[in-house]
Amino acid sequence: MVITAIERQKTHPKRANIYCDGEFTLGVHEDVLASLGLRKGDVLDEKDFKALQEAEELNLAKEKAFRFLGYRRRSERELRAKLIELEFLPAVVGSVTEHLRKLGFVNDRAFAEAFLHDALMKKPSGARLLRQQLRLRGVSKDIVDEILREKLGAEIELSLAREAASKHMRPYGASRKKYERRKQEKRLADFLSRRGFAWDTVASILKEFVPKS
Repeated sequence: MVITAIERQKTHPKRANIYCDGEFTLGVHEDVLASLGLRKGDVLDEKDFKALQEAEELNLAKEKAFRFLGYRRRSERELRAKLIELEFLPAVVGSVTEHLRKLGFVNDRAFAEAFLHDALMKKPSGARLLRQQLRLRGVSKDIVDEILREKLGAEIELSLAREAASKHMRPYGASRKKYERRKQEKRLADFLSRRGFAWDTVASILKEFVPKS
């Protein structure tokens, strides 16, 4: 095949249409053209054409990945899952992930720190729940343990549990209904447990908020 024309697309100026032997062959990004140094008159054999297709596929996967990461940070597993969902080949997914990791756009430690910060801004939660959420997103156990140890010590978790308990108990305090101590205790314990707080923390909070009469 001989490249007979390379025309820039009107609706997408950064992309170009390649014509071989007078017929439309493939649309590619300008970066792909530049990287391969393709010009009008070049001869493409089967190997060259395959390399062109692979370069375009890789470039498209990078574009999709950057767009996906543009909304918020993602873990490496989330990025891989998204690219696989978009039906990119495993080799392409691996290459893009490695490229973005080297650039710093994929960093599970940074992702875990950002996730922890955002999660605690939304609602006070315990280490158990946060650990589960991070592990589900593919962050390694070592990174999760390190982040939680640095950012969520026992005193901080107790403070968060106290904040959560205060908000949870507010409606009961304002109500004229009298709740039995055991009911109050169970409701609060169940609530804090669902938020992922350790039992030692829950026990301390129960003593504060549901004192023995």
